Amino acid sequence: MSRIILVITLAIGLICSVALNFYLVIQLNIGINLGTIESEFKQLSAYLNNDKSKVQSRNLSRNQSQDQSQDQYSDNDNSGYSNSGSEYVTKSAEQLVNSIKKAITDKDYFIAGDLINALANDFKADYQEKYQREYRSEHSPELANVKRFWLKATKTLIGQKHYSHAENSISAYLAFRSDDSDFLYQQVDLYWQQQLPLLAIKRAYEVQYHVYNEAENRSAINFARELVQQQVETLITNEHWLELSDLVEEVQVFDSQYLNLQWLFARAQYQLGEFDYALNAIQPLLDEPNYKIKARLLLADIEAALRSPQSIPLNRQGEHFIVQGLINDSYNVSLMIDTGASISLLSEPAFNALSQYSDVVYIKDLSLNTAGGQVTASIYQVAEFDIQGYIINDFAFAVSPFVSENNDGLLGMNFLRAFDFHIDQKNSVLILKNK
Repeated sequence: MSRIILVITLAIGLICSVALNFYLVIQLNIGINLGTIESEFKQLSAYLNNDKSKVQSRNLSRNQSQDQSQDQYSDNDNSGYSNSGSEYVTKSAEQLVNSIKKAITDKDYFIAGDLINALANDFKADYQEKYQREYRSEHSPELANVKRFWLKATKTLIGQKHYSHAENSISAYLAFRSDDSDFLYQQVDLYWQQQLPLLAIKRAYEVQYHVYNEAENRSAINFARELVQQQVETLITNEHWLELSDLVEEVQVFDSQYLNLQWLFARAQYQLGEFDYALNAIQPLLDEPNYKIKARLLLADIEAALRSPQSIPLNRQGEHFIVQGLINDSYNVSLMIDTGASISLLSEPAFNALSQYSDVVYIKDLSLNTAGGQVTASIYQVAEFDIQGYIINDFAFAVSPFVSENNDGLLGMNFLRAFDFHIDQKNSVLILKNK
């Protein structure tokens, strides 16, 4: 019995010992965790306080840097700045305005561009909502003041022919506000004053893509057309017809609906002696109310010119003359004039080359009498044969083994009889006139 009591006593003691140890372990862990949390909280508080100090330090440094920049570009002369009494104007804004003006005066447009962006950002952050509500504008008086000063300075540079500085000035402002029409027009004037009319005209037409209402769009197009007309009058006065033709082709890319360009192109081609091009160019204007009278007068001149004799240069080879022709507007041939041949002729090598570039149609085989004797040849037909604007459609020629080192075949009477022709042997020219 005493042994049982002893065992029970030991078991109870063991249980109590285990429970005591378990309790002590729990208390110890809780204490450690609370200590860790407290330590971490203290570290976090210290970090936040330290970070706040760093932020304050950075802000102080930034303000000092801005003060230095503004001191560098300070301007004691505050002429032109009349908004210092506005409730929206702060001392820092005034300093920025003066700094920008100083940078512009010093022609430091990179700094001016940075500063005007800073001014715009400050306005957006602090005043835009209230200013828009009361004055219905998105621009601060400071920005408007800077723009007036900047624009005036740029005009002065152009007037003084300081074109490089003027271009840098305009580029810097347009980098800040790319759709500003005042500076876009100033860019046009810059190129015009430098006697770069085509570049000025291109820039003038581009203004229409930076405006946002129909009236301004139409105004931009009309302004560009006025520049075109000024340049056109200069070229016509000096009879620079080739330059006029080139100008018109360039401008038509920007203004394809401008009928006056079509008229000018037709006129230039006529003056250059390109009567076929002139004839094609004048056609769309014949029924236009504002152009049909003068278009029909020019058409009459073009048709008269096409009927007048034209002198076509020839290459003399011994007793024979070689003329240049064009088949199907794609293949050039050199043909010996043979008034004794009833039909024109191509050599086989020339025909084989032609077949690679253009379509030909087989007609029949035929025996022919030529200056070289009788030959058997196959007859083919092409859509068009042209000698300097004298064109025959559905033109037939023969193909034979006849080969010459100096030409591609013969020009026979099936071409020549279509015109009044004369060979001026003294001057080596073929004179053709429409019948």
